[in-house]
Order: sequence, then structure tokens, then C-alpha cells
Amino acid sequence: MCSDIGTTSRVCAAYSFTGILFTLYVGVLLSTQPEFITGIEDVGDAKSNAFGAMGMFIATFVLSVVGILRTSPNEKEDIDPSEGYQLSNVGQSEYGSSRYD
Repeated sequence: MCSDIGTTSRVCAAYSFTGILFTLYVGVLLSTQPEFITGIEDVGDAKSNAFGAMGMFIATFVLSVVGILRTSPNEKEDIDPSEGYQLSNVGQSEYGSSRYD
């Protein structure tokens, strides 16, 4: 599935973006309305952990974008005219001349 750096970077970028949104939601919820999340003994510690995890997701997202940009120029497909490309040698000698001359 993930046989090259570009594909792996795209998967990691999608996962990291989802993680950023989720940990941002949890961090904001802990900051504004901690009573809706039960079972937490220290709200300040939980809030700092949520934003710390968001920082790690941001770092992973940035590294994934670097991986995507680094492999993008290498993934261009070359067209081989011998594989039946229909317009490879059609009408090249008449190109630029008027058909009414």
C-alpha cells in the first residue's frame, strides 16, 4: 500500500491533520468547559497533554508535507511513443503550412 515516500507522506499528512483537529477540539473543550469530560483529576495537566499531542501532530504534518513536496517532481510520468500513442508522428511534416497553398 505505502511503497514509496510520497504515498506514505500523503497517508501520514491525512492522519496528522485529523489528529490536529481532534486534539485541538479536546484542548479547547478542556479549556472552556472541562465539566463535560468526566474522569479527569487534573484539568490543567490534561489540557497541556492535549496541546502537546497537537504539537506532535503538527510536526508530523510538516514532515509529511516536506516528504510530499520532495517526491512530487520525481513522480512525473513519461510518455513512450512506441506504446501506441496515437498522435506521435501524425502530420508533423505539414505542421505550420497552410493547406490552401
